[in-house]
Amino acid sequence: MSSLTRHLLVAAVAASLLFPPHVSPSPARFAAVSGIRHWTNREYTRVVIDLDAEAKYEADFLPADPARNLPPRIFIDIQRASLRDEIVRHPTEVHNGLLTRVRAGRFRADVVRVVIDLERESGYRVFDLSDPPRIIVDVEGAPAEGQHAAVPDKFGKIVVMLDPGHGGKDPGAIGPTGLKEKDVVLTIGRMVREKLSRYRQFEVDMTRDSDVFIPLEERTAMANQGNADIFVSLHINSSSNRKARGISTYVLSRATDREALELAARENGVSVKKLSEVKFIIDDLSTYGRKKESLKLAKTVNDAIVRNISSRHGPVHDLGLKQAPFYVLVGARMTAVLVETSFISNRKEEARLRRHEYLETIADSVVEAIRYYGDNGTLARAGS
Repeated sequence: MSSLTRHLLVAAVAASLLFPPHVSPSPARFAAVSGIRHWTNREYTRVVIDLDAEAKYEADFLPADPARNLPPRIFIDIQRASLRDEIVRHPTEVHNGLLTRVRAGRFRADVVRVVIDLERESGYRVFDLSDPPRIIVDVEGAPAEGQHAAVPDKFGKIVVMLDPGHGGKDPGAIGPTGLKEKDVVLTIGRMVREKLSRYRQFEVDMTRDSDVFIPLEERTAMANQGNADIFVSLHINSSSNRKARGISTYVLSRATDREALELAARENGVSVKKLSEVKFIIDDLSTYGRKKESLKLAKTVNDAIVRNISSRHGPVHDLGLKQAPFYVLVGARMTAVLVETSFISNRKEEARLRRHEYLETIADSVVEAIRYYGDNGTLARAGS
């Protein structure tokens, strides 16, 4: 077992046993649990508890209880809540080697308890998102003794998940003349997929290939479930300062500056204050095995976009490599970056974003960077 694998295995078990109970800061008001969703593979499961209103909740871990024939489990107590009988009668069955099922019931008169029954002790993290309210639980297990970490998937191919941001009811940022971020990034994503698919070593998927809305937590879960090696979330920047311009690329971490924090809050659909309340999810094991590789890919992407735009379209402002707490990157088990290409709020850059040639340059740059990284980087998933 490598030192990193040993670290993750020990830390994951320690986290499940010692991780302090998480208590949400959400204001209390009556809420109903409307559904439970999940995405899974052998080493990871994301569970989403959908609510129809904000609610206080507490999450904690309980060790196995052989006397009562109970496995180790994670529970989430949701205050002043109700749930549909159908959810009680039909637990969510998983059975992936990491956990068996997710069940829910009335714990006390005004408390709904959701229980995640584990097959083995595992690390976990809990956070909540708004609009609509939901509680996200990520359960992660380290590779067992003698088990290899994940490697490039099908027939040795490098699996890339492209994530065009926003979509459907969420237009993203809108430019002075009405150009929508969701449309621009979908065009770029399709270009990248078409160009990257020409190379046999890559298999390319997209979180969305049409004008549909996909929640932030689902995008990362899709990449994890698909055993992606690389996750690239595509966005266009915006600012209240109409003169703001340039290219920047991000990895998951605490914000490097106030502007990065405000951008992450805007992309996450929350206030800066709300974002600061979940900062604990940024500093845990989720970034341990791949932070260095994500930084490497992010710099490669940023440099390629700046260089190619400058040579083909004229000067461009390089805002550089940055770090920020983007929810769409939380829990990603692969090398993951978020690209902010130009400011749609800047009239000159919005005009550039309307040009096919400009978008093709961005796509060419992303492909160039992914190919370079694929040839020279170490594809680092959690536990590698």
